[in-house]
Amino acid sequence: MNNVHDTSQSSCTTALTRRGIERRASLLQAANTLFLEKGFNAVSLDDIVQFCGGSKAAIYQYFGNKKGLLAALFEYRCEKFFKSNPPPQWQSGQSLHEIILLTAKSVYIAFTDTDNIAFMRLVVEESQRDPELAQLAYDSGPKRGLLIVANLLERAHAQGEIDCPHPYESATLFFGMLRHAQWRLLVGLSPLEDHLDADHYLKYLVERFLAGHRHSS
Repeated sequence: MNNVHDTSQSSCTTALTRRGIERRASLLQAANTLFLEKGFNAVSLDDIVQFCGGSKAAIYQYFGNKKGLLAALFEYRCEKFFKSNPPPQWQSGQSLHEIILLTAKSVYIAFTDTDNIAFMRLVVEESQRDPELAQLAYDSGPKRGLLIVANLLERAHAQGEIDCPHPYESATLFFGMLRHAQWRLLVGLSPLEDHLDADHYLKYLVERFLAGHRHSS
């Protein structure tokens, strides 16, 4: 079966020595801390170098400029997330309901993580000024997650588990259901209304989602 889309990420980073890899990671971590604390525009390259040591020459070498550093930070954070939260593997004996619910819980945790919300605010602010950054941010994170779920749904459709002839569109519906909590956090509210319990909420959403993909009798 052909995947809906290839979810692999290519890297155009020049081969680095071990020290170079560590130096680059240190700069990314420093940028992450300072950008979230002060905002992108309020942080200078001198601030980053002062925070973690080294020189501005290293930033120019690894990232080109401050914008390149922010773009690399998008990719760095997304790679870190996907390594810590690998795509769901459909195990023998595991129901589709179980795998979709586990996926929903993983996405919900990511959407409601305090650090991720702070970074999302940064992404939204800076992407308004630069459409190229907006596209990169989308491709590195949301689109990659979308394609993972679309491929899962495509497999389930091919195996007759569900009726899902348009897995990409269905994957967008899946993520749309979960963005309610993220939107509330972005504007400073709690993730869910007081009368909602997260576990019950997610179970209900998954049940309704799968109900919409049942084979008609």
